[in-house]
Amino acid sequence: MINHITALESCWYNSPPWGEVMPALAAQIQEKVFLANSDLSGYCYGVHWENQEWIYAIVCLGETLYLPQSEFYPTKIFNNIVVAPPAFELGDVVEVDFSEQPMQRIIQGIFHLKNSWLYAVEWHSPILEEKPSQQSRIIWLADVDLVRAMNEKGTRS
Repeated sequence: MINHITALESCWYNSPPWGEVMPALAAQIQEKVFLANSDLSGYCYGVHWENQEWIYAIVCLGETLYLPQSEFYPTKIFNNIVVAPPAFELGDVVEVDFSEQPMQRIIQGIFHLKNSWLYAVEWHSPILEEKPSQQSRIIWLADVDLVRAMNEKGTRS
């Protein structure tokens, strides 16, 4: 007999939350942006998928603001600080060791923090109903906690 909850938990990652085509980003990491309701500017240091849209981490005056695209204007001007490229990109399938067997998940966010990259993956299914809580389904992990998943050909994608 099939345990449907176990089956759902083991395969829900196959469909990215944004659908078949990943929506384009309004701002790239390290791009300067202007806040819509002020004359302040900041830089984009991360992005993650939440409530059917990209939410951007904008650092402005030492504070990190989490804003949707409608609350800032991109400039196509980039911070000239050189950083190593991230190990993973949005939409990459990775293996995460949450339990006895590693589970595959999709990178749904990326954040640059103090010369390190953090990656957002969902740690439990968004479909399963749970008791209301303030805890997010997203967990942020370093690249050392992730392994690129095997593709259909048996090689790392």
